[in-house]
Amino acid sequence: MPRIVAAGAPRHQSGRVARVLFTSARQDGFVLPLLQLVRAMVARGDEVWFLCGDAYRDRIEAAGAVFERMPYDEAVPPSRIEHEQPRSGVREVARLLRSLFLDSVEPDFRTVMALHGRIGFDLVVTEPLFVGAAAVGLLPRSERPAVLSIGLFPLPFSSPDVPPFGSGLTPIEGPLNPLRNALLRGAADVVALERVRKEFAATIERLTGRRPSGGLFDLGLTSDAWAQTSVPQFEYPRRRTPEQVRWVGPLPAPTSFPLPDWWDYSERRRIVHVTQGTYANEDPTELIVPTIRALAEEDVLVVATTGGPDRSTIERAHGGPLPANVRVERFMPYDHLLPAAAVMVTNGGFGAVHHALRHGLPLVVAGTSEDKVEVNARVRWAGVGIDLHQQRVEPDAVREAVLHVLDERARFRRAAARLARAIADTDAIASVLEIADELTTEVPARP
Repeated sequence: MPRIVAAGAPRHQSGRVARVLFTSARQDGFVLPLLQLVRAMVARGDEVWFLCGDAYRDRIEAAGAVFERMPYDEAVPPSRIEHEQPRSGVREVARLLRSLFLDSVEPDFRTVMALHGRIGFDLVVTEPLFVGAAAVGLLPRSERPAVLSIGLFPLPFSSPDVPPFGSGLTPIEGPLNPLRNALLRGAADVVALERVRKEFAATIERLTGRRPSGGLFDLGLTSDAWAQTSVPQFEYPRRRTPEQVRWVGPLPAPTSFPLPDWWDYSERRRIVHVTQGTYANEDPTELIVPTIRALAEEDVLVVATTGGPDRSTIERAHGGPLPANVRVERFMPYDHLLPAAAVMVTNGGFGAVHHALRHGLPLVVAGTSEDKVEVNARVRWAGVGIDLHQQRVEPDAVREAVLHVLDERARFRRAAARLARAIADTDAIASVLEIADELTTEVPARP
């Protein structure tokens, strides 16, 4: 049975203030969710530090944490690194791991341990791809703080029951599923991951004295606990889920964004929300512009959020003025927008998909980069939307998918509502705090 954390458990009664270090790669999709946890820990009296890039200093300090700068922060930020072709599949995941994260494993690990030596942390909270922090978990417990990983993408861990992470494939029914998955995993190692895995394992062994077991994506299991910000109903079934995994549910959407002047609660047209999230949003012609073109003549209101670029950027990408049924904002308060929407069109960001599912909102998904191929495969598997299997979509494909979801809205809504009910029973922030308390109740003496 999956381990689901019961929300709202009280804090341990020791009265001891915990010293907590957060670590994250320099990307909104990781930093912003973690800041929700920072605020919660600061609010209850914990002392919090955050190791990240200087671009996030103001937001980190505004959340109440002490900012610590990465030693290599003058380098090109990961979000600015150009993608190579192809942008999907196991090769893409391996390339991203090498170019964005593998090169920083050693300085990240050494920085975390140096800060621990100076401050004496009880707990390190990290997103999983800040692997230098996860590697700390391989050290003897008496020499390190506890480590808690926050799962901000689908479960990546190896299992006979699921295809290799990054393949975008779903399990198949029947006894051949484990054999198929083993063959795929072996092929992935030979084609793309084996060299990276060996380099990675050698580096980790040199730093910690222990060689990590399992595949390339299993390093997260060196953490003392893994808080998965999802629900089991959105994940492929496994006969055995790693004992470190705790299901806490998705983090809530930010609520600090104002409603635009044009917002009208009496709007009778069906609302189609389109977004490319906060990471793969540099090129709006991949999804936002095709969706605008696809629905220009339909009796719907298209609400696009860019995650950064302004309306003029979208107009230039569109090649001129936008249709009358289009509204563009950098951000919108999802607690207002999503309950009113009929469908979300997205490139498959883990957070955006879960925000939609929290409201029982069907999806049309199209991304194939980063972890999005895995998120979108689960959308397809769970029956909550249509996967276009493309990074750059054609307007006709978007129109057909959106109209199909609208025509079959009851079917997709039923599937999405099942996940919405599961999400409603969770409280991610309270659950993460509970896990943190468990990990810090009995801690070694600080250095």
